[in-house]
Amino acid sequence: MTMKKNEANIVNSGDRICATLDCNGSRLASVEGMDFSCLEAVKRALLDIAGRFAGMAVLTVRNCTQGWLDVSALSMMRTPRLAAQPAMSRPMSGSQYLIPWAC
Repeated sequence: MTMKKNEANIVNSGDRICATLDCNGSRLASVEGMDFSCLEAVKRALLDIAGRFAGMAVLTVRNCTQGWLDVSALSMMRTPRLAAQPAMSRPMSGSQYLIPWAC
């Protein structure tokens, strides 16, 4: 027996939606409301609240009005940000050069 995921999870304006985004055992975001026009709007709202994170997250959306639950995985990779390095004038005698990419 194979389980087929319900592809018809539709969100209508006025449906009561409860949704969460969890990553590594921590709740990053949760929303509850009736002002979502589609499933993608719910997911975007959760990601906006969660901000930047790295790892595998579990996205759970429950449509209380229609009675369905959608659980999906989402992976995010944080892009590294380079720290600003102070401008080097000339090296002093006997000191080492600073290599910005090695910090």
